[in-house]
Amino acid sequence: MARFQRLAEQASSLAELREEIESRGAKSAGEVSFMSSVLVQATLPHSDPGDVDAWGRTNGDLSLYIQPGVEKQEDGTFQSLGYPYGSYPRLILIWINSQVARHGRRRLDLGESLSGFMEDLGLQVTGGDHGTVGRFREQMRRLFGAKIGMIWGRPGREKRRAAVVADELDLWWDPKDPDQRTLWESSVQLSKPFFEAIRKRPVPADRRILREIKQSSLAVDLYLWTTYRVACIEEPLVLSWQQLHDQMGADYAEVKHFAAEARNHLEEIALIWQDLEYETPRGRLKLYPSPPSVGKLVDKDGEE
Repeated sequence: MARFQRLAEQASSLAELREEIESRGAKSAGEVSFMSSVLVQATLPHSDPGDVDAWGRTNGDLSLYIQPGVEKQEDGTFQSLGYPYGSYPRLILIWINSQVARHGRRRLDLGESLSGFMEDLGLQVTGGDHGTVGRFREQMRRLFGAKIGMIWGRPGREKRRAAVVADELDLWWDPKDPDQRTLWESSVQLSKPFFEAIRKRPVPADRRILREIKQSSLAVDLYLWTTYRVACIEEPLVLSWQQLHDQMGADYAEVKHFAAEARNHLEEIALIWQDLEYETPRGRLKLYPSPPSVGKLVDKDGEE
């Protein structure tokens, strides 16, 4: 009984959000975010890949791979920082892409406190061994230390591009006191190759939807991918769950488990984004051409 009550409350909340979005678009509400189209087509891991030299994901001719950065130990040795995975790196990347799209700068100010930056991303700030602060800071260090590469390959041709995310990082935050303000603002300077790669054809998204689904990295991936794809297709796009699993859900041991999770998240997203048209015939996802979640944005001179 309690479960059905929670589901009813969630449906009511999503319906209210849908009405808000329908009455006021993301641009007029100041709620537009951006994500690199490359990172929408091939996504980060959902769970920790573990101790491997490189991790990758493939979508058609495009393959994305990640290699972790390193950190210095107290004994002077160096070891892997580990891979960025889950929701936190995705939300940070969305923030980065949004800042780049708006301001066109490589150096980004992260603010005077860790809690302030987390709140800017719509995250709860909790301490302790099982709190959000430690996990968020760890994922942020992993992301900024990582090297991300893309390979475009087809018979007779191959193109590669790779870059560290940041070539400079200044963190003055104390993870034990996330509210503490410092004399100097923390900042990150994106590497030039990474900066140039993510600023091309960014995908606009509604920050209000992202805040609602931010707990699930798969939901975030599905939302960004669907709003990107519906704007590109002229005929219905049909993919098997196996194909979609290989593209964005390779961390699931069985395709049927991925498909069940994906269907649940798509239902949730469709309750908020009313224009999303799709079907899930047996073993497949059928996506119909429809208006994207956030329409084309034009500047004051009328340029896209």
